[in-house]
Amino acid sequence: MAQIIQGIRSILSMPAVYSLFGVLIGSASYRQVLARQYICPKNRDRVLDIGCGPGDMFLYLPNVEYLGFDLSQAYIQAARSRFGDRATFVCESVSTTTLKHSSYFDIVLAMGILHHLDDTEAIQLFQLAKTALKPGGRLITFDGVFTNDQSACARYILSKDRGQNVRTKNGYYQLATQVFPQIVVNIRHDLLRIPYTHIILECTRSE
Repeated sequence: MAQIIQGIRSILSMPAVYSLFGVLIGSASYRQVLARQYICPKNRDRVLDIGCGPGDMFLYLPNVEYLGFDLSQAYIQAARSRFGDRATFVCESVSTTTLKHSSYFDIVLAMGILHHLDDTEAIQLFQLAKTALKPGGRLITFDGVFTNDQSACARYILSKDRGQNVRTKNGYYQLATQVFPQIVVNIRHDLLRIPYTHIILECTRSE
């Protein structure tokens, strides 16, 4: 996993700082958009969140059965303190071994994960998601992306991201097509208070 965790960017590993930074850049607004326009969970859907952080996305997913994985003990402790038994949070690397069931989840989330992974790791994530999903289930990913029509400021901010594998639209798409037959791609320039470009992939497992 390629990321920078030194210097000023290391403080984002602290849950309180991470959440405050999110408030400043408008993360609550984009999470609402993701939940309403792209994730669209149904009542009692089973949701797996890979790299859940302190559980911020769970706030916008009412009435679901939620399981979040993250490698940060600090993030997981913060999520457990915040949500109690309303959701399950596990401090462990998610894998086919740690998941109790295959073909179990309606939705798998990977929010801000792919740009931290090299191509091999990214394909492994897509494969894991496919295994975890029910037929017809969906993987939703959300990452920064380089595009020809983004502003110079957005491109510069993306170049300074902790994740060292920010890709082009085609770069993400080509990885996803190696595992999923049905992919919808959305590019958004308007989700944060700062200039930034996001790509949202909706990958559906075959029935």
